Amino acid sequence: MNPKVWQLLEKAQEDLRVAEELLQRIHPEHSASVAYYAMFHAAEALLLSLGIEVSTHRATHAAFGLQFAKTAKLDPRLHRYLLAAFEKRTDADYDVTVKLAQKEVEALLAQAREFVAAAEAYLNAQGG
Repeated sequence: MNPKVWQLLEKAQEDLRVAEELLQRIHPEHSASVAYYAMFHAAEALLLSLGIEVSTHRATHAAFGLQFAKTAKLDPRLHRYLLAAFEKRTDADYDVTVKLAQKEVEALLAQAREFVAAAEAYLNAQGG
């Protein structure tokens, strides 16, 4: 398997740790943004494991949906997590009026943990 797959997964795991630290320090908007990136990097790793490289967030979302959600290689709920996290990240990063609740970001972070864990399990099952 391409070594970059594992580098992306490691980046996703690092993103999770940073998102958790940010949330503990009461920075929910920043935590939400980094939690999204944990899912995004895990999705990139999964796609790269199939030889697929895309160059935008939306293309990554679409390819993940086609390759993993529609085929049920992974739970389709993960695709919904990715899309919802992207919307929260966009709001948190670009809309200065947005204030995310601590509980809302805790739920997002739990989804990000589930997403990254599923990606890791899939990649390990593929012979990683």
